[in-house]
Amino acid sequence: MSQRTFQSLPDFGFTPLQVQTLQERLRMPQFLYISGPAGGGKTKAAMLLAWTFFQAYRRPFRIDGQDMTTTQIRQAAIEQTAGILFHDLASSHDYMKAGYCTACRMTTVGIPFDGPSSAAHAHAALMARLPDLTTRDNVIVIGVERDEDNTEIERYKIDLHLG
Repeated sequence: MSQRTFQSLPDFGFTPLQVQTLQERLRMPQFLYISGPAGGGKTKAAMLLAWTFFQAYRRPFRIDGQDMTTTQIRQAAIEQTAGILFHDLASSHDYMKAGYCTACRMTTVGIPFDGPSSAAHAHAALMARLPDLTTRDNVIVIGVERDEDNTEIERYKIDLHLG
């Protein structure tokens, strides 16, 4: 049986300051939006963050947000699920369900299929989809892209924006 190893956040490309910031912020429910080009490492970043901050501490985390109804999301909140991942956000309905998770006091990780790796530009794109988040201070936007300068190991460039 093969054993799966998990990369640490710094090995992935997060700076120690970014890790500390995420650790402090993710103690409370957040809307965590991970943007970047297709194939740029967004899903890897999301799964690594979910593992690091939720599963390792036995806080329930679901990865099937796209398939959940609002009733199921509400039930997950009652069951004190820590977070829900929405992969390949595309439609307004997907964004509204992800926003609903945040309203239910769960951490939401949203990943668009393709987006800017600049966190400031990704934040603007997110606010265009969910303008009610502009008044909240629980939004973290992460821009991810492959670090093409580093050919020895697979690493990523991380850009962080706090809403």
